[in-house]
Amino acid sequence: MRADLILPILVLAAALTAAVYTYRRRRRRVSTRTTPAGTEIWGAGGDTRTPVLSPAEALEQAEDAIRIRAAQVGAASPDAPPQALIAAEAALTTARTELAEARRQWAKGENPAAVREHSARADAALQAEAPAFSALRRD
Repeated sequence: MRADLILPILVLAAALTAAVYTYRRRRRRVSTRTTPAGTEIWGAGGDTRTPVLSPAEALEQAEDAIRIRAAQVGAASPDAPPQALIAAEAALTTARTELAEARRQWAKGENPAAVREHSARADAALQAEAPAFSALRRD
C-alpha cells in the first residue's frame, strides 16, 4: 500500500517545488525592475502602440527604412508599373529630404523632438507609398 503512494507523492512534491520556485523568481524579478510595476514609457496621448524613441533611435529607424525601400526600388521588376516606380522614387526623395533635415538638427544639437518628428515624417512618407513599393516586387 505504501509503495503505491510514493510515486504520486514525489510528483506532487516536484510540482509544488516548481510552483514555489517560479513564484519566488517572478517576485524577485518584479521587485528588481527599474520601472515601478514594470510600466513602460509610451508616447504622449496614451498611445500604447508606439514607444517614445530617442532621437538617435529615430534617425536609425528612418535610415533603415530608407535603405530597405531604396533596395526595393533598385531590385524592381522590369515589368513593374511605371507609375509605381515614379511614386516610390518620389517617396524616397521626400524621405531623404526629411532625414537630411533631421540629421542637420541632430548635428546642431537642436530640439530632440524636432529630430524625432522629421524622422517620423520620413517613415510616414515611405509608409504612404507602401502600395507602390509592393507593386515593384517580383512575384
